[in-house]
Amino acid sequence: MNFKKIAAVALLGCSLSVSALADIQAEAGDQLHRLLAKFDSFSADFDQVSGRDDSRRMESSQGTLLLAKPNRFRWIATEPFPQTLISDGELLWIYDPDLEQATERKVSKNDSAVPALILNGQIEQLKSQYEIRLLRETVDSQLFELLPLKEAELFTRIRLLFADGLIKELQMEDSLGQRTSILFQNQKLNPDYSESTFTFTPPKGTDLIIENSSESTD
Repeated sequence: MNFKKIAAVALLGCSLSVSALADIQAEAGDQLHRLLAKFDSFSADFDQVSGRDDSRRMESSQGTLLLAKPNRFRWIATEPFPQTLISDGELLWIYDPDLEQATERKVSKNDSAVPALILNGQIEQLKSQYEIRLLRETVDSQLFELLPLKEAELFTRIRLLFADGLIKELQMEDSLGQRTSILFQNQKLNPDYSESTFTFTPPKGTDLIIENSSESTD
């Protein structure tokens, strides 16, 4: 076989490999989309642990997550410090009861936090930012990995574990070496929520900060 034929065969093999890899990645994205499309609302208890590789100090918190598509959630941390984050898709409230303080701000269309994209099932936006891989699959579990397509992305690696069709764990590693693991328990798909679940009324006496101004609910 002459050099030209060898080069042609090598190029063809490379093309097939790239094509097969693209098909595998597309299939992984479609499979992740099917799992996330099973619910329009979601609830779970969570345990969150965060820390850096070069530090022995780890921060942990526990609480409950309530979510309804699109873009509505109620994140209630109970331990070790109570804090509540609530969004109705247009406004985000952050309430710290120990400080008797709440912050309100508008949600920008550019606020595309990856955990929110995942839980909302916004797979096309995820695909535009991350390469989606299926690392491991068994009869009752799937482990996905998301790697950024651009170096500018905040997270350098994301892993999402499903067990029995339910989100079990979300792992994130950012560009500063910070690692966060969120373990979900007591998951429920499609619970019913009232509209008030995703709105916030500051308790009396709470200092309310709105954008660059502050108010008090006295």
